[in-house]
Amino acid sequence: MVTIRLLGNMTTASGERVWECELKEPTTLRQLLLDHKEDIPEVIAMWEKEECMFTVGVKIAAETTRIKDGDTVKVTPHNSQLHAADFPAWESGR
Repeated sequence: MVTIRLLGNMTTASGERVWECELKEPTTLRQLLLDHKEDIPEVIAMWEKEECMFTVGVKIAAETTRIKDGDTVKVTPHNSQLHAADFPAWESGR
């Protein structure tokens, strides 16, 4: 089982912020994303625009990073998206 944690305002297609999927064998981060693009369309859109960062465990991940059973992948949007989650528009980031 691989756990994907979505930070900022991101959610899965079903509105979840934490999503888990079965993994039959180790794969790359790129292939994991492509195999589950219907489940995590918002992540795919941000990834294609290079507007997010992935970590596996505590290390920054690249598309070629190997993902294995038990890993946790965190998806962090770049500052503008993360900022929107931390500071509502009416506070103007104060």
